Amino acid sequence: MSDRNWKKSRAAYGYVTLIGTEAILVKPNENIHFNEHGSLKNIRFSRHNGTLTVLESGDYKIEYTLLIDGPASTSIYGIFLNHALVPDHLTSFGITRQVNNATLMLVGQAIIHIPKHSTMELRNIGDSTDTLLPILQNISINAASLSIVKLS
Repeated sequence: MSDRNWKKSRAAYGYVTLIGTEAILVKPNENIHFNEHGSLKNIRFSRHNGTLTVLESGDYKIEYTLLIDGPASTSIYGIFLNHALVPDHLTSFGITRQVNNATLMLVGQAIIHIPKHSTMELRNIGDSTDTLLPILQNISINAASLSIVKLS
C-alpha cells in the first residue's frame, strides 16, 4: 500500500461532568445533563442539552461514573447514539441498593464503534428516579462523569 492511499486516523477524546450544589434527581428515561467539560478534541459538547457529538468515526472507549444515593432500589443507565440505545446491552450497567440511604458508585465502560457526527447521551433506563450527589462532606465533587477516547 502506498503512503498516499493510507488514511491517517485523527485523534478524538472528551471528558464531561455533572456538578452542582444540591442533590440532582434523574427521572426514568431522562438523560444525564452534563454541565461542564474538560479537554475536547473532535468531540463537541452542548451545555444546552448536555449531549456530545462525535465528529470522527471510529472505535471508542467510553467510561462513565455516577454517584447515586437514596432509598433501596435499582439504578440502570445506558449510552444512546443518535437517540437509540446501543444494541446488545454493550453500554447498559446497573446497581442495586439493598439498604435505604446507601450511596453507591455506578461504573460502566465499553468499546464500541461510533459513526461520524453521532450524538451521544447517557440515560437512566431504569424504572426509578435516582439521586446523584454533587457534594460530600461539604466538598464539591462530580455527581457524574463520562470520558470518551478514540482508539482507532
